[in-house]
Amino acid sequence: MKNYLTASISASAVRHNIAQLRGRVAPGVRLCPVVKDDCYGHGMEVLYPVLSGLVDGFAVASPVEALALRQKGWHGFILCFLSAYFDDFMVQDELVWQEITQTVMSKSALASIQAAAKRVGKRARVHLKVDTGMGRMGIPARQAPDLIQAIHACAEVELTGIYTHFATADEADRSAVAAQLEQFASILPGTAGLVRHAANSAALIDFPETHFDMVRPGIAVYGCHPSAHLRNSLELKPCMSVKAQLIAVKHVPRGSRAGYGLTHEYARDSRVGIVPIGYGDGYFRCLSNRAVVRIRGLDAPVCGRVSMDQMTVDVTDIPGAQVGDEVEVISADPAAPNCVENLARLADTIPYEITCHLGHNMRHVLIG
Repeated sequence: MKNYLTASISASAVRHNIAQLRGRVAPGVRLCPVVKDDCYGHGMEVLYPVLSGLVDGFAVASPVEALALRQKGWHGFILCFLSAYFDDFMVQDELVWQEITQTVMSKSALASIQAAAKRVGKRARVHLKVDTGMGRMGIPARQAPDLIQAIHACAEVELTGIYTHFATADEADRSAVAAQLEQFASILPGTAGLVRHAANSAALIDFPETHFDMVRPGIAVYGCHPSAHLRNSLELKPCMSVKAQLIAVKHVPRGSRAGYGLTHEYARDSRVGIVPIGYGDGYFRCLSNRAVVRIRGLDAPVCGRVSMDQMTVDVTDIPGAQVGDEVEVISADPAAPNCVENLARLADTIPYEITCHLGHNMRHVLIG
């Protein structure tokens, strides 16, 4: 961790986003945010105290993430998207003992969970994941009824929910979502009493018919819109800002060049600053010569290629810029040129990838 790189996480922004999402669903629909990959890079350590008082459960990717939530003191519902099928027996047994709901997608996974339940002497809880068109994890919809019967026949395992995941809920074309929803609905008549869920952030915002009994928002919890066409559909507040400091400032003459490959040439006598962040810290190399940071409230263009742990910015037009000045690498202002969504656009990627890459090498602090 680099103490001179700070990700400030706004608790008030997260509360605002949760309230906006709650307002979109009917009373009684459970809100189960996805907090995998360290809350999409925003930091579970700082966000858990905020989220734990606002939500009805958590969804995680791995057994390790699920068990970490129990260690933090969360006694409520946890859905683990993966079963512990490939983990050692100790992890498999601990998931059952800690009453963490695992995902079942095959009879082999069911057998693994059943064996763990027998070893522990406790009934395991599972949700069935159905592939309705995503083409990724989940049992094909046509095979789901058979697996449901197999789970019901297994005394050591209790089926408590069923879910699917949408491939295109964040796109303007609604046809694929409708087709997936039709597939999912075809299975539901035989699943009385189960918690049904399908909606990610985009579906929660744009497809109320997908809300069912529970929703699983991800990126929207942290204040980013799942796609550009949904930006005006819900008022979200980005909760993360990333700051560093200028560690050097120097004068360079006109015609000087910067960075690996010397890809930037200064068109005038310039002042340049060095910022100690690079692609090793999650700031993408493809933002070279394209992005800006903010110093003293003014834009400073990134000049030359982003290196592993530092980059050069032009501070010629920022009077008084000096060593020690705060550098806003990523802004929580959604209108700023260096906000997450704008950086994602410049990098030709999605906000998820920007935030997930930024978390691991900096300290996270919670602000009001």
